[in-house]
Amino acid sequence: MHIHITRLRTALLGTIQIAGTFQGIVRVQLDDDPDTLREDLLDQFPDASFKRPSTMTVEAGRVIRAYLQGGESPNGVPLVLPEVGFRTRVWKQLQRIPKGHVRTYGGVARAVRKPRAARAVGQACGRNPVPLLVPCHRVLGADRRLGGFLGGADMKRTLLDLEEIDYRD
Repeated sequence: MHIHITRLRTALLGTIQIAGTFQGIVRVQLDDDPDTLREDLLDQFPDASFKRPSTMTVEAGRVIRAYLQGGESPNGVPLVLPEVGFRTRVWKQLQRIPKGHVRTYGGVARAVRKPRAARAVGQACGRNPVPLLVPCHRVLGADRRLGGFLGGADMKRTLLDLEEIDYRD
């Protein structure tokens, strides 16, 4: 399997790495450490070889850059998500949250028909392989606190501010 990697330098979040196969994007990493990205990818795809950017990863980068410059949500990018049942259902539900809106962990749990699974929703958000494309930053605690985020609380604040979302921390 060939995995193509595009590095995207952004003013708002720094360097983002985007990895994809011919089927879709498999990883968005919110930092510029190529070794960590490759190690993570090899855990999921042990026979992978790494290649230069592809049309798909470059296009995903273009869509993400436009979003980070105030454009629309980066929807419509083909994704290859691991099939892990509950987490996959959570990630698909997160894709339904419109730009500029938030949900609570409990609200997402109810939407996936597991009303007592708010913590598990938080864990699914923490394992999201494609942040920004699956907008886990749009999920807050019941008290509207930020909660965790793969890129850290400051990055979550930055993304919520970009979308002009009112929150309390």
